[in-house]
Formats: sequence, structure tokens, C-alpha cells
Amino acid sequence: MRDGGLKANKFLNRLCSLLFTVYCLLSLGCGYTLHTRAELPFDTVAIGKIENKTLEPKLQDKLSRILAETFSEYGFVASSSARYKVEVDIYEFKLEALNEQDLVATEYRVYIKGHFKLIDRERDKIIPLEGVDSPFETSFGSSGKLENVIAQKELSINSALKNLSEELVRRIIYNLPKTLLEEAFKKPRTNEH
Repeated sequence: MRDGGLKANKFLNRLCSLLFTVYCLLSLGCGYTLHTRAELPFDTVAIGKIENKTLEPKLQDKLSRILAETFSEYGFVASSSARYKVEVDIYEFKLEALNEQDLVATEYRVYIKGHFKLIDRERDKIIPLEGVDSPFETSFGSSGKLENVIAQKELSINSALKNLSEELVRRIIYNLPKTLLEEAFKKPRTNEH
């Protein structure tokens, strides 16, 4: 009998420990949050002018497509008639050789930077979105035929642009300073006496 009570006591202690651990994990979380469309600062966005100031061709077209996809993935609707518009100046593109073998580059890094701004078209207000940068390094290894290198480069450019657009959308959702957003988008006061 005593042995059975001891086993039940151990079981209850383990169960309580497990429940406490689950409670802590659920209440403290893992740092990720889910958002609903209702929590977005706005629900529609226009992809405005994207200017490519680099020598790499077609970056503006690729970024426009990827931005529309990314906004959609995060719950925004891309519409040319939206009140809020995002504009981008791509000002830096680098393709750096990271490793070489027998004087031939075998690993490359793609680096893309741009200036982003959010525009309220009704109020003609502009919020510069400073410091939007890809949080990940995009690199690729390739050797052999030039077609393979070019194909890997294109995939890496798309990956770098995807990372950049995801960072922009995260900045709009989570890190856009509330006071800046409220100030830029508040209704003008009328002087009524």
C-alpha cells in the first residue's frame, strides 16, 4: 500500500511539474506573435514608384512583384487606389565574391539596399522608413558553367529582395512608431468657435 501511495505521489509531482512548464511556455510565449487583419495599421497598400538607381537591370520589377506577394502574405491587400503607398529607391546592389578557387570565384554574396517611404495620399504626408535592411545574408555557391552561376545569382537576388520586403512589412506592422503614425495620419483640426 505504501508503495502505491509513493508512486501516486511521484506521478502527481511530475504532472504538476509538467502542467507548470506548459503554463509557463504558454504565458511567456516564444517571442512570436500572431496578428489579425484588424490589428494591421491599415489594410490596403499601393506599391508606388520603385526606382532602381543601380546598374543591375530589372531590380525594380522584381521588387514590385515580391512586395505585392509579401504584403498579401501578411494580410494586406495590394491595390493601386489604396490610401497608403510605399515607394522605394534601390540605391545599392553588390555582388561580392566570398571564396575563390584557382582564381575563379566559387561563392558569392548578394547585397541590396534601398530607401523606403510610406505615403498617406489623402493627407500628403510622408513617413521615411529608415534602416530597413535585410536581416539575413544572401549568398550562393556556384562553379562550372556561366549559365549555372547566372541562374544561382537570379535566385539569390529574389531571395534578398524577399528578405528585404519581409523586413519592410514587419517594420510597418510591428515597429512603426505609434506616435509617428498617429501624427502623420491624424485628421486635421478645424477651428470652430
